[in-house]
Amino acid sequence: MNKRLKSVSIVLLSLVVSTSLLLSGCGSAAPNTPQSTATKKDTIAIAIPSEPSTMDVQFADDGNMRAVTDNVIESLLTLDGKTMKVIPALATEVSRIDNTTWDIKLRPNVTFQNGNPFTADDVVYSIKRIIDPNFKSNIAGFFATFKDAQKIGDLEVHIITTGPDPSMPTRLTLLDILNQKEMLASPDKIKTAVSGTGPYKIASWMKGQRIVLERNDNYWGTKPAIKTVNYRFIEEDATRAAALRNGEIDFATNMLPEYVSTLPQIQTAEGLEFSLVRMNAVSGVMKDQKIRQAASYAINWDAISKSLYQGYASIAPGQVLKPSYFGFNKNLKAYPFDLAKAKQLLAEAGYKGETITFVGEQGRWLKDGEQEQAIAQMLRDAGFKVDVKMLAFSQWLGVLFPQDPTSTPPDMIFTFHSNDIYDADRTYSTYVLTTGSASSYPKTLDAQIIAARTELDTTKRQQEYEAISQTLYDNPAWLNGINIKDIDGMGKDVVYQPREDMRLKVSEMSFK
Repeated sequence: MNKRLKSVSIVLLSLVVSTSLLLSGCGSAAPNTPQSTATKKDTIAIAIPSEPSTMDVQFADDGNMRAVTDNVIESLLTLDGKTMKVIPALATEVSRIDNTTWDIKLRPNVTFQNGNPFTADDVVYSIKRIIDPNFKSNIAGFFATFKDAQKIGDLEVHIITTGPDPSMPTRLTLLDILNQKEMLASPDKIKTAVSGTGPYKIASWMKGQRIVLERNDNYWGTKPAIKTVNYRFIEEDATRAAALRNGEIDFATNMLPEYVSTLPQIQTAEGLEFSLVRMNAVSGVMKDQKIRQAASYAINWDAISKSLYQGYASIAPGQVLKPSYFGFNKNLKAYPFDLAKAKQLLAEAGYKGETITFVGEQGRWLKDGEQEQAIAQMLRDAGFKVDVKMLAFSQWLGVLFPQDPTSTPPDMIFTFHSNDIYDADRTYSTYVLTTGSASSYPKTLDAQIIAARTELDTTKRQQEYEAISQTLYDNPAWLNGINIKDIDGMGKDVVYQPREDMRLKVSEMSFK
């Protein structure tokens, strides 16, 4: 057996990290609304850009949903919001038995919010559900190595993988655990409500208006300072900013850079998300490599970054990965903006003005609509005939992650991509591997992606990812966009430090 394999057993101390350690003082102590101090101490109003599409955490890749459910549902492991180190959650110990088997010891004396005990049955059910190909989860790419799960005892599970998986601990931070008994009794309930093991429970969802969470006083971990959470859905950026200034809300995500100086308080963090425009490399006009290269030269990302984000964004370095991610290729640089080159490549490809369908949405990410319109116009300037189709978020999700595998992908679709496991496999398994939930790329890289995913030799694995990224640079699957910073606006009396993993954890919030 490989010496490295023998030494990779990972044992995590069973700790409960007090969320108070994650808080830091900021702003003044003066309240920003006429409400009483007592009320402000345990009720918070949070504005998110759009209403969640569902509460099914295992199905949708929906950030607005996550802003709610990350406080209700828990995973086996989690990340420390400051250090980004993997720490225990519903699992207290994780160790590798062999190349394809992981042993998971579960936390005892944990109950779901409806009173059901948390056991190995819930973990096995959750794993089998999310990897079921018939379920067609938008986030199946996170768990591409999972093959099966087996109950060993009431508080012990084995996870079986298709091969070695060096990213397993990080993957387990994304595996939301559902209540098996509740799911079997009411399978459709999860669309609007869900019972988790987290510090908050869903009290109500008034469609089109608000979602209310109440503190779970039976929570196994540290009791949060905030008792009630009111989520409001405010799509317009200016309206969110005004509501914050007027004291109607206490916290707002996705704030515009130009509003920063007008808000009571802001906190920023290096974001995980890169904008990208996925191109259909398997059919239609964009199947031609030269046309996709032409599109890559046509976009002036520097202009978009400076004009729209005012210093709160940076250009993707020829890939939607950061230098700290495993598989980052330091040899790649962003495509230069070269309008003449773009026109030349279109001419060489014999492009005759065929319509390019460009699908987008608006309101989910910071200035997403403006970025989409800017990209579309730059493509037109290069000679493309572009038809922009703006969809409601739920419709857009269905196009990016189609449930019908025979459906034809649009020529282009705009999205933001976050790599929550900080490993190139997340990106390539989702957008390049032909079985990926958002792939519209030929199978030419499938074997390399699968081989790199299970390679334990880190040097060889890095080399494999660099080869894949070089191929994707030369034969593009998408337009690499920009990486934006998170800008959260909050009242003067709110104490919160945004997490590096972008998760919105109310349990880490408090009032002065």
